[in-house]
Amino acid sequence: MARECLAVRARVISRRLSRLYDSALKPLEITISQLNVLSVIENLQLAPSGRVAALLSMEISTLSRNARIMQKQGWITIERAEHGNGRILALTPSGREMLNDALPAWEQAQSEAEELLGPQRAEDLWQLGNSLWNTGANEAERQA
Repeated sequence: MARECLAVRARVISRRLSRLYDSALKPLEITISQLNVLSVIENLQLAPSGRVAALLSMEISTLSRNARIMQKQGWITIERAEHGNGRILALTPSGREMLNDALPAWEQAQSEAEELLGPQRAEDLWQLGNSLWNTGANEAERQA
């Protein structure tokens, strides 16, 4: 089964790419997962945690753990939503600074990832990911 399983292949790709980006970001003491969360929060401004999780196809518990770490680092604030149990995430000036500081390391990792995959596979992965991203965005809109 493992030799034919698409999920195994997807996880191998994901782990390999995550290690590549995490290695580039290590001097800044941020992971690619945390950087992605910061980026989504920046784009949404005041970001409902459920929407962030849906956009990143992330379990809410995983987002919550990362959000608490990022709050301790001073990169985001976490406030209770006006209604229900949700949380609203917002970027702090320190979080914006981290995004700016991380950009060169991210660009380096992005270039290495494209080189590792090759141009056609990188484009194919981007297209597939974009399609799935749009699905997540539509889910997030329905939740909003």
